[in-house]
Amino acid sequence: MAPDPVPPDFRVRNLYEPSPADESDRARWSLPASGRVELPSRGGLGFRAVQAKRAGLAFADAELVVRFDGAAQLDRETAERWPATLDDLERDFMERFAFENADAVIDPDGGAAALGWRWSPPPDAKPQAAAEVVTIGIAYYNLGAHLPATLASVAAQTYPTLDVVVIDDGSTDAASRATFDRMEQTYPQFRFVRQANAGIGATRNRCLELARGELFLPMDADNVARPDMVERFVTALDRNPQFAAMSCYFLAFDEKHAAPAGEYLFALRPVGGPYAAAAVRNVYGDANSMFRTAAFRAAGGYGTDRGTSCEDWEAFVRLVQAGGKVGVVPDHLFYYRHRAGGFSRVTNWYKNHQRVLRQFAKADALPPGEAAVLWAALVGFQQEAARHADARRAWRYRMADRVAGALRWVKGRGAR
Repeated sequence: MAPDPVPPDFRVRNLYEPSPADESDRARWSLPASGRVELPSRGGLGFRAVQAKRAGLAFADAELVVRFDGAAQLDRETAERWPATLDDLERDFMERFAFENADAVIDPDGGAAALGWRWSPPPDAKPQAAAEVVTIGIAYYNLGAHLPATLASVAAQTYPTLDVVVIDDGSTDAASRATFDRMEQTYPQFRFVRQANAGIGATRNRCLELARGELFLPMDADNVARPDMVERFVTALDRNPQFAAMSCYFLAFDEKHAAPAGEYLFALRPVGGPYAAAAVRNVYGDANSMFRTAAFRAAGGYGTDRGTSCEDWEAFVRLVQAGGKVGVVPDHLFYYRHRAGGFSRVTNWYKNHQRVLRQFAKADALPPGEAAVLWAALVGFQQEAARHADARRAWRYRMADRVAGALRWVKGRGAR
């Protein structure tokens, strides 16, 4: 029996499993690393491989070619159906992304062009005269037990030009304040800032304001970076000038561990779109992503609401609203400490989601194609809900008829 080509980390369950992207992730590891590799458009099987090549992770010696052999959107339109689930939207995004970002394409009958898909050659990576400065901004509040591991992982980065700013957002725990003081002495090359408590969004914005780098990477004070995290992000953005930000995969580990121990609770493997699905789920990724500093500042950074979470999800939506694109490095570049008392788990999820949805009131600023997908999804989801309601209603009627029939039979037996 042939060994499984999928690395162990990629077998950790995805938080949103099952996902149409899971099959594409598995297919990526089965493809040859060199030569001409031809992939079908239907199902987006080549999606993760194309993402990996665009990010500079793999397939440097391979030509990834996508042949148009159909699309889920075309199948639905032929059958006069609307998208009915998040999986429908995700699959549409994957199919289009793989075609438009492949090394080369084959569209024999013009089907892809008819759908509005537009392939363009991969952009040439422009060599940098000097390594770009990356600012890592760490918002800190009462996390003294975890900050040392976080900063040690930042100090161990393989990327040479880092500007690190750590902001204590008015910690109230004496041990955490003492840890912050000790870390300031341990890492004199980092900047340590203290402020009155302002909340996570405002603190992340101050990190962004203080950033000296052309690239900005916010990081939670309890997560752990892989040594090549920054280097991988920078490579991906340099190779993709059309993106304003790059997110990545992560592996979640239990808070009881001081550091990742190879046992993971789950993974997050974002797809990066489509925009319409972002109204329901964070399709872009975690706050631990890399942004082009100027573009992120121009988009307004983070919302500063107090008492709610999801400021990272909201910020991605705002960036896309402003015309930015979000790419994904399809690799686990950091380890996410899963804490039962984490802010996103102790805040009201309805209110968290509301702060994201309010951004969709600005949907008129989107390109027509994105707006069309959003409204088609709204119609499709409503019709799917109505179909399920009708099915439940019909089931109740059938059960009522069976009960009535059984009662008539019982009464008939009793009359004999």
